[in-house]
Amino acid sequence: MSLNGQKNIRKFIAISFIGILAFACQPTSESKQEVQNQKTDWEYQMAYQRGIEAMNWANPAVSMISMRKGNFSLGGSYNSVFWISKPPTALAEAITPNNQTPYATVHISTKSGPVVLEIPPASKRTAIFGSAIDVWQVPVADIGPAGLDQGKGGKYLFLPPGYNGKVPEGYFVVPMVLYDAFIAMRLIPLDGASYSKAAGYAMKINAYPLSQAATPPEGNYIDMADKLIPTLPVYDLSFFENIAELMNNEPLLERDKVMGGMLASIGIEKGKPFAPEGKVKQALEKAAKDGFAYLEYTFETPGYSHELYWPDHQWLSIKQPSKEGFVYDEGEYLLLDERGSLFHWVTFIPRHLGKATAYVLGMRDADGELLSGKQNYKLNVPANVPARNFWSVIAYGKTTKSFIYNDENIVGISSYDKSSLKVNEDGSIDIYFGKKAPEGQESNWIPTAGKDFFLLFRFYGPEDAYFDKSFVLPDVERIQ
Repeated sequence: MSLNGQKNIRKFIAISFIGILAFACQPTSESKQEVQNQKTDWEYQMAYQRGIEAMNWANPAVSMISMRKGNFSLGGSYNSVFWISKPPTALAEAITPNNQTPYATVHISTKSGPVVLEIPPASKRTAIFGSAIDVWQVPVADIGPAGLDQGKGGKYLFLPPGYNGKVPEGYFVVPMVLYDAFIAMRLIPLDGASYSKAAGYAMKINAYPLSQAATPPEGNYIDMADKLIPTLPVYDLSFFENIAELMNNEPLLERDKVMGGMLASIGIEKGKPFAPEGKVKQALEKAAKDGFAYLEYTFETPGYSHELYWPDHQWLSIKQPSKEGFVYDEGEYLLLDERGSLFHWVTFIPRHLGKATAYVLGMRDADGELLSGKQNYKLNVPANVPARNFWSVIAYGKTTKSFIYNDENIVGISSYDKSSLKVNEDGSIDIYFGKKAPEGQESNWIPTAGKDFFLLFRFYGPEDAYFDKSFVLPDVERIQ
């Protein structure tokens, strides 16, 4: 063999050895995983992930706890009647309220025993349409013409979980799975009754323990008009404090036991104070922000809590999750994302929509772009809106899901306002949205104060043309 041949063989052997050595020194998949585990702060990571899951899970309940705390901040407590004598402004910091019909709210707790709720009968001027829900916003009783009393009024008796005491006659009995009930009632003006006249009907509502039924106490009435009502959930560490309150006040349902274990791992456990520290606290603070971002994503994305209503249009209808209505655990599992998404922007939804009120949600303009506080828009409301009682459109801040603060204190427009609106020759009405009203259109303008927003168009007393979709509400158009 030549000298060059020997050199080539030695070179080949050397290169091969280096390659083998390099391959042998490469980390295996197991060693790679060990390196990754050394880099991952699992204490932080699991607290962060479980914090986001907890927010999605607890969203309906935290909304109710926040509402109760906001109401109680005005004075009063359980069994007080919180009512509003004048149309609300942005000071009513609630999730997508309306400003056309008076409301009354009562919070009750059955921890100390059954509670009575007295409802007056409908009159020629006012009817009460109400709903009682538990802390998870599951309907437990309808009140008024669609409820057990059928508009004739009467006494509802709320029983605590597992109650086996004697139930007296003469009551509409409502057995509870959980201790607290949240009751919201719309006081509908009839036959031309004024807002204040209908609102005054709240003074005929009363709530008290069954033990006081022989001599009922006088009601405690808190007028919320022109007062700040801070009922909105706050997306910071206090969100988890509200979850801790929930865990301490209510039984953990069988369906939620896995979540109960996850909550215990981040310091939320029945009978123990919630006081996170160090990495867990940091992780939950980050989770609160990102949990809100995830809920916003499900709000913006059709399929979670809403779906397109009219083909080739942008208006959305609320998506019913079950053949049983707004029930999220009818099937084999709990619809966490669908439920979290809905109660991010809705409260007190009845089991079935459509009898008294129907809604469509406007989040995007005719071009499919999200409604922006930097732009100006127009909505043409046709003359033939299929709403037997009235229609309304309200602008809500996209971040808060509540009325938008503005100097004009205008949050919405309804058909009740028709006499003061400019009406087109064909009977339709153009409504404008933006920071400033178009010249000469001040009466038809809803201020958005530079805030990104969305719309709810409500049909009170919806008629067939809404349900068969022969009526179509035009899309919101962007204007200069």
